Amino acid sequence: MGLNGLVSRNVAGYVKRFEICGEWKEHEPQELAKVGRVPDESMMMNSLVRVAVERMDVLDSFDWQINTKMLSTAWQGLAQKPSLTKLTIRFPTSRTPRPIAVAPPLPNLQYLKVTDIDPLCYPDDISHLLLGSKKLQHLKLHYSPRMRDAREPSVHAGQFYGRIMAANYVIPLKTVATQNLYTSHDDACDSIIDMSTIEEVTFLNSTSGLGDDGSTVFVDGHYHKPKGMIPPALKMVRVDKISRHQCEFLSQINGLERLYLLGPHTRPRSKDTLNDTTPLPHSPESTGSSPGNYDPCHIQSLKEDYLSAITKKHGSTLQHLLLPPQWRLTDDDIALIVRSCPNLTQLAFGAEFHNFKNLRLMVPFLRDLTALRLLGSPDDNTFTNKMRELDEIGMHEKHIGDDTTNRDYDRLKWMEVGAEDQIFEIGKLVPRGEGKHARRREVWKRPLEAVMDVDIWKMDCLEI
Repeated sequence: MGLNGLVSRNVAGYVKRFEICGEWKEHEPQELAKVGRVPDESMMMNSLVRVAVERMDVLDSFDWQINTKMLSTAWQGLAQKPSLTKLTIRFPTSRTPRPIAVAPPLPNLQYLKVTDIDPLCYPDDISHLLLGSKKLQHLKLHYSPRMRDAREPSVHAGQFYGRIMAANYVIPLKTVATQNLYTSHDDACDSIIDMSTIEEVTFLNSTSGLGDDGSTVFVDGHYHKPKGMIPPALKMVRVDKISRHQCEFLSQINGLERLYLLGPHTRPRSKDTLNDTTPLPHSPESTGSSPGNYDPCHIQSLKEDYLSAITKKHGSTLQHLLLPPQWRLTDDDIALIVRSCPNLTQLAFGAEFHNFKNLRLMVPFLRDLTALRLLGSPDDNTFTNKMRELDEIGMHEKHIGDDTTNRDYDRLKWMEVGAEDQIFEIGKLVPRGEGKHARRREVWKRPLEAVMDVDIWKMDCLEI
């Protein structure tokens, strides 16, 4: 119905952002695949998408999120849109044969995100797109978790970057994000990205870390040497693994503004695209998340080294800091962060109930702080349970309202205590009755959805 309206009426010319999402039903796809045919309804839909796109004169963003593969017909329509700057493509997680598509160059494309990449299922060629899109600045590649779960390194760098290497082209990217990558490292790929322009990097379930399954170490171990790969303009790092070589990398760079070290129990992806996955025989089910068999003692052993690197190399510039919840910070650790990182605006770390007294004294020194998360431990629910008990009798609103009356708290708006169901919004100062304190702050309990646009919560998920 929607595509028909775009094709038959004079409204497509006003469309700037076009998203196709939902579930698409095909008639006997497996039977048609045996004879090398694509279902007629899918061919028709791709044709309608092309016609609709060709009528969108000001199209800026295109998002393919439907559960069927985009065919060459639709790609050809996108190739004719010089106004297109943002493109998101999702491959289906079902394993139904489809014709191989060659993604054409898009001359003004700046943002590209491709999800659920699986070369054994859909070996589409995006190398032309990467080579020909000279204005590309943001690249996010999400691979199917099936390959890592099955220990199947079927992704080869030449498949995506071979033409770039052959042309001696260097992509001036600002953002690089990778999830679920499982492949051996190719040194030739080190030269395809201009390191001087990189500002943000994200690696989720793509590198080795303490507590990983030993069966992946021989492949992931190739990435341990960032030789000659130090981005001088790097501003943001977001990773879900803790390791010695990563700590050394943080000590080699300067001037980070945002650092997100995700924990092992981070929220899963917001959109579940794994329901129709067909797992390989005798392979574990795909989860898309980081391995859960971590050893907290190993991760805890690196806490001091990380804190030293963070405070010494990035303290004066750091604005956002998310630390793994299994690092239970002492009062001295918290004091080190407050003293070394005076410009923090958003902060999250593992705390205990006994930290509260000194927190009241130290937090006011972070005058620009707008969001504070006190994370519960993934290995011990004592702190979380205590916070929920206090919430049941309404103590959080009372104590937060009374303890933040100082003007140094004027910018603090959000606070989490122990769990994501214990989030509070801090408002303005209001008069109160006779007593020790003449005023208190308004405080309201809020759901997680209320803070999903705040980076310290938004970035704490397994999604690029």
